[in-house]
Amino acid sequence: MRKLTWLFGALFLVLTGFGACSATLQWHRAELIDDDPVRVTGVVSRVIEPDNSKYRREEIAYTVDGRRHTTVRKLDTDLSRAEPGHKVCLEAARTHPEVVRLCAEHYPQGDDIFPVYILVTVFGTAGVLFVVGYLVTSARQAGRARRAQESPLETPA
Repeated sequence: MRKLTWLFGALFLVLTGFGACSATLQWHRAELIDDDPVRVTGVVSRVIEPDNSKYRREEIAYTVDGRRHTTVRKLDTDLSRAEPGHKVCLEAARTHPEVVRLCAEHYPQGDDIFPVYILVTVFGTAGVLFVVGYLVTSARQAGRARRAQESPLETPA
């Protein structure tokens, strides 16, 4: 049981670190684009459709300041599936042209990012409580074992 507690605590702390890093990276990328955006037209250069999967993504080629870049995105087109040659509106960061998003996306939005930080806080707190509980329980059991060795029970004669 004690190992399971330690495992849960470690798992929650790993999830906390991953969630916080992911949310912060998205926030940073959005700020780079918002600070100095460049609107470009990208062209779908190829379609990536893994076998036995419904997840289809498109590789989009675009040019910023004369340099060609590519990105892989899942395009949600209502009318039809995007095929090579399909044009896509993109916003890129002028200082970091490899940071790009679709023109219609404006992440992170308050509705998207704040729940992530709330979950990160909950998982982080749960992880810390599991680890602290494990350490306190281990210290108490070690103290009981030490006291039992120091003063053995007297047996009646």
